[in-house]
Amino acid sequence: MNSVSEKPLKPHIVYVLTKGPDQAEIALLPFMHAVGALACDMDASVVLMAGAVLLAQKGVGEHVVVPGKPPLGELLKNFFELGGKLYLCTPCFKSRGYDEKKDFVEGAVPIAAAQYNELLLKSSAAISY
Repeated sequence: MNSVSEKPLKPHIVYVLTKGPDQAEIALLPFMHAVGALACDMDASVVLMAGAVLLAQKGVGEHVVVPGKPPLGELLKNFFELGGKLYLCTPCFKSRGYDEKKDFVEGAVPIAAAQYNELLLKSSAAISY
């Protein structure tokens, strides 16, 4: 725990998403919430697992839209500009035949089990969609 004289640590929320582009409304929520957290001076990470890794494919963000909500492409732009971290489940994208260097948006980082668990343990909160 921090001493009274130390500045409190910045809260860090991890949003875990398993839904892909076919469930656009759910897929947008963690990005909307993460952008909100980042705008409030918190740290935020989004971890894409299972079919959600498809959301990080180049060109997909412009097609994930829900009336009345910003499109995924716009949310991703704001997310990265505000300092958000995007992680991709390595076994999830490899089992689908994707290449981490050529298939995904810039800024998407592969994460395996050990790093994922470490990220969760160091966070203030984790929310799953």
